[in-house]
Amino acid sequence: MNNKKYQEFCKRYDKFKKNNLPTPFFDDERNTYEYVCFNNDELEVYHNLTIALSDMAYTGFYYPFTDKHIESCFKDKKRIDKVVIGHNHAHFFEEVVRYLYYSPESFSISKDEEKYYSKQQLEYLRRIQKYLLFIGLKDLETNKIPVSRYRNKKYSKYKNIIIHTFDDTLINDILNKKRFFYKMDYYPEYSGDKIYKPHEYQALIVDKEDNFKMLIEYTKEEIKTYKEIKDINNNNNLKDDDKVILRYFKVLEIF
Repeated sequence: MNNKKYQEFCKRYDKFKKNNLPTPFFDDERNTYEYVCFNNDELEVYHNLTIALSDMAYTGFYYPFTDKHIESCFKDKKRIDKVVIGHNHAHFFEEVVRYLYYSPESFSISKDEEKYYSKQQLEYLRRIQKYLLFIGLKDLETNKIPVSRYRNKKYSKYKNIIIHTFDDTLINDILNKKRFFYKMDYYPEYSGDKIYKPHEYQALIVDKEDNFKMLIEYTKEEIKTYKEIKDINNNNNLKDDDKVILRYFKVLEIF
């Protein structure tokens, strides 16, 4: 965009010239939500309120991690790119997610670096990393990203399939063909026994560490009393006549 066109483009922000705090602005023409203000008569446009306020208050975040990235240097006036696995950092969580997206194999956060993240953030990053690896995404090793990276066949196969977490005991029972149901707490509003149609309700199963274990398909649900299943699924908090809901399934794939 040449200077004249850019000046014409910026006229849309003229109404904010007296605003020195980030002002929300939805640009209908570009379908874009922004935060706009003027600092010493200089236009400031942000797409993220966190960044805008960080600039104002001279503060921010620090998120350390290790990833695979490309380092560049100039030698004999020629640019040389080198792929390295090493320490990196970001100032906003969105940046961390972006680095993970492009380096799912090498991305890691050391134990002493976890203090810079919340428990929720760490759990989110773990699930995202495990999912990207599950669908076969590799580390980038070039700045020229092939379009094939964004056309993932494995994701097409499993997209829109919900992910359920099972504990290790249940997973081991399934793998050893000892049990093909899991127990849910009974509630009075439960609508009663149901049968699922083929392909109606499938789920990817992960363990407590988000490792992908299997693909299952739920087949039916029914109400039982605890005494009918306690030899298979023991629970000291339940009495013999307590009702439970059993959801049955069949295993389609083991990973």
